[in-house]
Amino acid sequence: MKTFKFTVKSSKTITAALGRGMENISAGFPDLFRAADKVCLVTSSDSPPSLRARALTLFPEGEKPHFYFWLPPSEKAKTLEQAGKLCAFLFDNGFSRDSLIIAAGGGAVTDLAGFAASVYMRGINWVSVPTTFLGQIDAGLGGKTAVNLGGAKNIAGTFHQPALAVCDTAFLDSLPHSELRSGAGELVKYAMIGPAELGRIVKKDLSKTLSGDRSALTACVSACAAYKIKLVAKDERDETGIREALNFGHTAGHAFEAMSGGRLPHGEAVARGIRFALIASKEAGLLNRENFAGLNALVDALRLPPAAFIRHDFRKFLGLVARDKKARRAENRFILIKSRGRLYPAENLKIELLQKAFQGALK
Repeated sequence: MKTFKFTVKSSKTITAALGRGMENISAGFPDLFRAADKVCLVTSSDSPPSLRARALTLFPEGEKPHFYFWLPPSEKAKTLEQAGKLCAFLFDNGFSRDSLIIAAGGGAVTDLAGFAASVYMRGINWVSVPTTFLGQIDAGLGGKTAVNLGGAKNIAGTFHQPALAVCDTAFLDSLPHSELRSGAGELVKYAMIGPAELGRIVKKDLSKTLSGDRSALTACVSACAAYKIKLVAKDERDETGIREALNFGHTAGHAFEAMSGGRLPHGEAVARGIRFALIASKEAGLLNRENFAGLNALVDALRLPPAAFIRHDFRKFLGLVARDKKARRAENRFILIKSRGRLYPAENLKIELLQKAFQGALK
C-alpha cells in the first residue's frame, strides 16, 4: 500500500491509500476511525456481492455501530431527492458530527455520498472508496461532490474533501471490457494533460489495461491518482485555473452524455469529448498535424463503439455547452490543447469550427 498526503488551501490534509488487495483500512488509520461514533457504508443497490465482501474486508465491522444505505443504480442516484433520503436516514439513526460515511462504488456513489456528507450537520467526515477504474483515477478523488439538475451534470455541488480516499485495484478484477474502456477515457486524458512520465506510463500500459492486466491497472491507478491529488492540492476550489486542466474533454463529453439520455458511459463520453477538443484545437490552429495524429491515436486505441446513443443534434449540443457551469459568461468555453501538457482555454469559438469538431467526434 502506498500512502499520499497533500495539504490543500483550506489547511485540510488529503490522504490517499493506493494499492491492491488491502485489508483493514480502519486499523491503518486509527485516529479517523477511533473518533467516529457511528459508521454508514453507502453503496449502490446493484453492487455485486464481491464488492460488498471486499468493502467489508477493508472496513470490518467492529465495536462501532455499522449501518448500510443502498442507492439507486448509476446516475439515478445523483439527485437532491436521494441526497435528502440519505441525510434523513442518518438523522433517523442518530448520526452526529462525529460520525463517518464510507462511500464504496462508482462515481455516482462517491459524488452523492460526498455531497450528503458535506451538507449533513454542515459537514461530517467521509471516506471515498471508488470501485471502478474511472472512479479510482478520477471521479472518486478531488473533493468535488455534486448532484444533477434538469438533465445537466453536477450543477448542485460542494467542495468537501474526503478524510481518506482508498483505491484498491482488487475491486477492478471482475470489470467487463466496456467498463475498462470507459475508465480509459479518463486515462487518455491524463496522458495528454500530465507530465511526461505520466504520459509514458499510460502509453506503455494502455493496451494491457484494456485487457484487464492487474499490474498495469495498479500502475495506472497509482500514477493518475497521485497526479490528480497533487493538482487538486494546488487549486482545491478551482480558483486559479490549475485544476481546470482536469476538465479537458469534459465540456463536450458532458453534452454527449446528456444527449444520449444517460445511456452513454461517462468515460466513453469523455473520450469523444477529447476527440472533439483535439479536432477543435487543430481547426483553431493551435495543434499541428503531427501532434494531432499522435494524440488522436490514443483515442483510436480505445476502439470506441459507434455513437449510437447520441442524438446528432448540433443545436441541442450548442445549448448544452452554453449552459455548462464552466462556460462562465461566454457562449461556449473549451479547454483546447497545443501539445501534450500545454493546454489553452478558449471562449466563443466559431460555429463552423464547433460543427466540424462535433461531426468528427461522433464518427
